[in-house]
Amino acid sequence: MRAIIIAAGKTDGNENWQHWVQAGDLIIGADGGAARARAWGLAVDVIVGDMDSLAKEEQAALARQGGQFLHHPRAKDETDLELALNYALEAGAQEIVILGALGGRLDHTLGNVLLLTLPQLARVPARIVSDGQEALVIRGGETAQIEGQPGDLVSLLPLGGDARAVTTQGLAWSLAGETLRFGFSRGISNEMTSSTAQVQVGEGLLLAVHLFGTFDNSPVRVGGKR
Repeated sequence: MRAIIIAAGKTDGNENWQHWVQAGDLIIGADGGAARARAWGLAVDVIVGDMDSLAKEEQAALARQGGQFLHHPRAKDETDLELALNYALEAGAQEIVILGALGGRLDHTLGNVLLLTLPQLARVPARIVSDGQEALVIRGGETAQIEGQPGDLVSLLPLGGDARAVTTQGLAWSLAGETLRFGFSRGISNEMTSSTAQVQVGEGLLLAVHLFGTFDNSPVRVGGKR
């Protein structure tokens, strides 16, 4: 089962989130993200959070449509998005796509991206997608396959320290067992030379950001665990 989580990050209003939804997906609204999902005509299955970003009228409308509410106190250690991720995992999601997690406050955007490093996501492919871009974390011992088009940009950014033994295929500036140093910009704006690029990481964490010109619903496949 695949889970679609809609967060409440700032968007320009032009994103077609319906494009990412498939039959059988579990639709989860992270607090105010549920209102955005409803505005796009998505039927929200579960709403998770402290509900501080959902007006009473909006909550009533979601309830009438069959949405299940999981209320959390405002004084909590997790963001609404982290709570939604935990719920998706508990519900048995085998893949997670996060929408509406970019834009707006810098701290929220960075926090949302860093949630991809949660240990409990190590066995469940998860990515953040937005208009023309997607982001995922590649862990040590993993190989990620990114599907797109020649000319698409792919940036590789180490998280929490150096990423070692990085090997790529299908990118214009290839790496062969090399180290990308944390805090340095070497991995920014590489280019795909074919419809598929492959990134392998030996040790560390690597954030891969794929920018494409049009919406693409192809999954990023992560595997090759040691």
